[in-house]
Amino acid sequence: MSHSAATPATPDPWLRCTIMGTDRVPAAVRDHADPADLALLVRAHAHLSHTLGLTLRTDPPPDKLDPATALHRWQHLDTRLRTLLTLAPETSHPSHRVAVIGANRLFPPEWRQAAWTTLLPDDLTEWSSRWRRWYAAITTGRFHHYLARLRTWDTAHDLAAAQADLTAAAHATEARTNAWTREPAFIQARHLVHTLPPPPSPPAPGPPPADDAPPPGQRTDEEAVAGHLALLRQTAREFSRTVPAPFKRTIRPPQGHPLPDPWLESFFDWLEPVVRSRHALYLWA
Repeated sequence: MSHSAATPATPDPWLRCTIMGTDRVPAAVRDHADPADLALLVRAHAHLSHTLGLTLRTDPPPDKLDPATALHRWQHLDTRLRTLLTLAPETSHPSHRVAVIGANRLFPPEWRQAAWTTLLPDDLTEWSSRWRRWYAAITTGRFHHYLARLRTWDTAHDLAAAQADLTAAAHATEARTNAWTREPAFIQARHLVHTLPPPPSPPAPGPPPADDAPPPGQRTDEEAVAGHLALLRQTAREFSRTVPAPFKRTIRPPQGHPLPDPWLESFFDWLEPVVRSRHALYLWA
């Protein structure tokens, strides 16, 4: 995965999101920009970017708009926002992917969601300090219990998505009349998919605690998620043995937290002069 990306000149945000992802571009706030108006514009721009699916936020979009209306409004807001900012040339200061924070499981879910917006200078200073303090704490071994809670919560969400996909694949076989659909092994395997219990729903980890003591039930939640992962993987294996390639599914174990995180550290190095110069980070979606 590339740690930074060029920002091609394309007016189509759908195309840009599909091909390039979503980047941060350093930008100076122009002198004539009213701070209150700029803050409102940034918020609306982020909301519509989320509504259009141009970011990796996982919470429900704040606006229920048809795509054409949402795109028209986003383009209007994006144009207005860029009249109040002076974007740094790619040749002098390359962009950086938002996902380094926004999809990084080392950070609390609320922090990941909050990353998908333009960050004005004051907000950027605050968030930069918060990100660095947290990374320094966990790389020195602190917040062990919180990170385990975070991993359990993320894994439970992965299981829910994987089980929904496996169930959809099993449903899709019901329209088939091939000989393999009459095999007892397949019938039994599909039955096991349809009778899977729902994935566990551990409580959200919340913000990092002042005291890293494990709360009641943390170990029970971890065991429930681990047990369901094992059951789901076995069920997917049995199902996949009995179906042709388009219906096969593999449930992969969750990835561990990468510590140290070279991509994140390179982002901090990239970010330091941006913060020092009192620049903003524009959300290039």
